[in-house]
Amino acid sequence: MSGITDSPATAAAPRTRPRLPPQVTRLGIGVLQILGGLAAWEALVRWLEVDPRIVPSPIEVLETLWALFLEGGLVEATGITLLETLGGFVIGSVTGIALAVLLSECAPLRVLLRPYIVALQAVPKVAVAPLFLIWFGFGIESKVALVISIMFFPVLVNTLAGLDSAPEEQLELMRALRATRWQTLRRVKAYVALPYVFASFEVCLVLSLTAAVVAEMLGSGTTVGLGTLINIYGSRMHSAGVFAVLVVLSLLGVAMHALVVWSGRRCLFWLPRQG
Repeated sequence: MSGITDSPATAAAPRTRPRLPPQVTRLGIGVLQILGGLAAWEALVRWLEVDPRIVPSPIEVLETLWALFLEGGLVEATGITLLETLGGFVIGSVTGIALAVLLSECAPLRVLLRPYIVALQAVPKVAVAPLFLIWFGFGIESKVALVISIMFFPVLVNTLAGLDSAPEEQLELMRALRATRWQTLRRVKAYVALPYVFASFEVCLVLSLTAAVVAEMLGSGTTVGLGTLINIYGSRMHSAGVFAVLVVLSLLGVAMHALVVWSGRRCLFWLPRQG
């Protein structure tokens, strides 16, 4: 035949537009949401003519934040609060995990200490903050102690629950292989408990930041952290300064939560990822 048309196989493939990675898309949506919220905040403050001493505009907050950054006091206060938070987080996590392992392997000790653990866990930690100030003084030590008291019990309970949730058939297999307690703990129970541990870290790290700020607001002493700055600006009716410190606290909380999530994904590589 004289007229031969191109077959579908020889036709040019349709061009597809390159798609952005989902992480970039989510980041862009998040940035747009933040910018939209700030724009609405600015418009409402100007339209309602709100007194800046009550609710400042986002522009005033950013200007105050930049001025505090240039002065250097905000950076130093952030470092002190971060030191208190991470110090209490590490000590509370290590002691909570160690005690959970001990209670999991020693049933009599678990029965003996259980009433005390429940009683201490039920005590509001803010209520014992004045005692920490009396015992450890007004320096960093009292703030770290309050952070430890808030970190300790959630990590202990979650780790203990994870150790107890090891599948019975796997424990039977380890007993059949004449494995020691240490081998069973390291090869079975630890892998089951790690997701529980990181789940407690996601919650407790942000709570540790809150505890450090509350402790600073109750008694700063010789150290000036972010909680101290909130007290200072609040007493001066400087709302823009308070909002600026809150912005820094929010950024710290988001960064620490992201760090825990990233660490969990690297350590728990055998678990399926969730969106």
